[in-house]
Amino acid sequence: MLGCSLTNLDLAAQIRWLPKREEILEHSPEQIPSGLDSDAFGHPVLIVTKGLDEKGRVSVLLMTSFDNRDILKKFPGRDQRRNREPYWPIKPTPAHPDTPGKLFELKDNRLMDKEYSYVNSQSSYSICYDILEPYKPEYPEDIWALEEKSFEKLTGGRDYEKFHSKAWRTGREETPPPPLEPVKEMEQEANQTSKARDAGTFNLTVAIRSKAWREYYEEIKDFLPFDDYKSCFWDDAFLVDNPDP
Repeated sequence: MLGCSLTNLDLAAQIRWLPKREEILEHSPEQIPSGLDSDAFGHPVLIVTKGLDEKGRVSVLLMTSFDNRDILKKFPGRDQRRNREPYWPIKPTPAHPDTPGKLFELKDNRLMDKEYSYVNSQSSYSICYDILEPYKPEYPEDIWALEEKSFEKLTGGRDYEKFHSKAWRTGREETPPPPLEPVKEMEQEANQTSKARDAGTFNLTVAIRSKAWREYYEEIKDFLPFDDYKSCFWDDAFLVDNPDP
């Protein structure tokens, strides 16, 4: 196998080819991705999740060459800087005109086929992995991927897996990160407040019930001795003081 070796359970940083829309509709219409503009098809994509979700999908970032043009030709002028910002160039593309440090490299010192290639970091999309093709169809086993430091720079600490799926085919379970100390303190205060509120509510309820039962006993005590009252109303007898202890 040429190039780097990654398994299908470690797909992050791989570059694959998203076929044209009509090709997908012809062969796998049920797997057509949603939310993509028509010009997103027939381009490479960059996988940003390590594995497949329960529907066999990966999360990808779209790639473009702007018809093999420099980004300054697509978005010229200082007022277009915001439009240029999400696009990260990959060698042999020149460095980003606004942020020279924005320049990706491929593993094994490879170069993209076109003179200009950019990764759009603005949004990720879920796409069925089965419809993605090798970047180089003539070498289907050959893996093209971003160099590790470039991929870390691109993701910037974002965990795409959390947004991707709750159930991984790799069998890995997600565990929520431990809360920060201020959050723990706030939770403890909230629990204490809740307990105090519950205790106050209980005490008020007992006081109301006790008053009602005392008034009721005052009405019946002349013909119902306290011992008989206790046997009849055992659950609430403690709410009334024994007049003859």
